[in-house]
Amino acid sequence: MTNEIIENAQLLADAIARSSELNELHSAEDAMSADVSAQQLIAELQKAQERFMEAQQGGTEPSEVDKNAVDEIEAKVEANPAIVAYMKAQDKFTEMLDSVNAILAGAIAGSSDGCSCGDDGCAPGGCDSGGCGSGGCGCGN
Repeated sequence: MTNEIIENAQLLADAIARSSELNELHSAEDAMSADVSAQQLIAELQKAQERFMEAQQGGTEPSEVDKNAVDEIEAKVEANPAIVAYMKAQDKFTEMLDSVNAILAGAIAGSSDGCSCGDDGCAPGGCDSGGCGSGGCGCGN
């Protein structure tokens, strides 16, 4: 049985590695890395966050100037198309991994909350967050 589990885990890993979600994530990451303004914004944000954290760790409340600096840079980051595309791709990939994890957790717990990925037993809207096809059952049916 252990060999079967390992083989299936390898098949799952290979499928994830070939997934459009991971491919899109890599493409968005490459585009963001090549975008000079995105890299500058990320570096600025990291420096501002470090100053903010140092103040907190030093036992002092960060100044309004530091708070405003972080807020301003965060707004610029959220407006940068390359960074936004990367964050969206990262969210899609994370959602896919969460769906996989939900399937595993459901199988381990021996429960599918009334949803069955192997048949049509899942009525639209009948499962967690969105019904069949939404991944809410832990399946994409």
